[in-house]
Amino acid sequence: MTDNSVLQARARFWKVAGACIAALVVLSTAGINLNARHEETFIATDLGTLGDPVRCPQCVSVAFAVSDKGLVVGRSMLNDQPADVFHAFVWSENTGIMTDLGTLGGAQSTATAITNDGVIAGFGPSAGGALHAFVRTRLNFVDLPTLGGSTTTLNAINEKGEAVGASDTGNSASPSHAFLWTKQNGMLDLGTLGGRTSTANAISDDGVVVGQSDTAPDPDNAPHAFMWTRHGGMVDLGTFGGLNSTAQSVNNNGVIVGSSDTKSGVSHAFVWTRRTGMVDLGRMVERGTDEITSFGDKINGRFVIFHTSTNTITHSFVWTGKDGPPVDIGTLGGDRSFAVDVSEKGVVVGGSSTAGNAAFHAFAWSASMGMVPLESGEGTSQANAINGNLIVGSSCEAGDAVCHATLWKPSSHSHHQQGDDDDQD
Repeated sequence: MTDNSVLQARARFWKVAGACIAALVVLSTAGINLNARHEETFIATDLGTLGDPVRCPQCVSVAFAVSDKGLVVGRSMLNDQPADVFHAFVWSENTGIMTDLGTLGGAQSTATAITNDGVIAGFGPSAGGALHAFVRTRLNFVDLPTLGGSTTTLNAINEKGEAVGASDTGNSASPSHAFLWTKQNGMLDLGTLGGRTSTANAISDDGVVVGQSDTAPDPDNAPHAFMWTRHGGMVDLGTFGGLNSTAQSVNNNGVIVGSSDTKSGVSHAFVWTRRTGMVDLGRMVERGTDEITSFGDKINGRFVIFHTSTNTITHSFVWTGKDGPPVDIGTLGGDRSFAVDVSEKGVVVGGSSTAGNAAFHAFAWSASMGMVPLESGEGTSQANAINGNLIVGSSCEAGDAVCHATLWKPSSHSHHQQGDDDDQD
């Protein structure tokens, strides 16, 4: 590449970056400060399993979500059950006890989400064998109905206990539709963008639903990202000129994160707002090439996480919409890092390969501490969610034969205990 080409590429890059930064001020109340670093350690707690350690030493468990009060949910094996049979559980930090949540009548269940008020959501087969979603409050256990078919899949729940996902309709011409379930109104079919199927992936506390839907049969019937509101219905968010797009996450300001194909067919992460439309995050990190694939993963408050993939190398990024382009959070020494969640204070969690790609370990990352491994067993580990200072996932013994649900907390001298935003100057 000539010097002139380099300058042109840099100019294009910063033109896009500058436009994005100026447009998405709704995300920007503080910038990331990468200069001030502090030591950080996290203490791991093995949550055990629903099986007796003596009778079932090979029982495994995994945690998928945690409330700000220390209630953890996931799934676990039980005594005298086949290795592929799991039950949903809730574990309390106050009691240290893991409780079996039972099933919907089938053999197994999984809890995937919990609100700060303790409303739990998950899925499992019913007595008839069809996959159903459930919502559990302190008072009752609700087997979510379908939209006329046999199965219902739950993907997310907000702090009001409103659930979204996809359900069979019983109509072969339009077999699966996105739904919104509320305690007051039950199941609501969100429809499609004119095509046969749709899926809801996330919901804000204000009831904004996002996902993807097939478009009309002509010309391509390709799935597009959508936003649904009670007043506006389902709105097509479009693409970057390619066929497909999907929306994965939405914050309480209505800012949406997802991925879209470009004209050349490469997936790029995006951020969407009502004022700016779809903004290309992929171009902000590709540095002059259209060939780096990127995917939008999550937004919490002003913090966006997404990842890029080139051959065998995958890196995750965090962006606030201020003070320059997205920040590459790096790895634990290997080629891959996958961020799966981010707290409202900008702490990112997930899993990363270590030096030589010898192992895969859970990590926590923030602007002030960088990426640090989370204490675990002698095998692999993975962080699946963060809420406040609480991180949950799983960690395994050497050889990865036995893995247990794990809770990680900052040590007593942690700066995060002070409740300050991690990215403050």
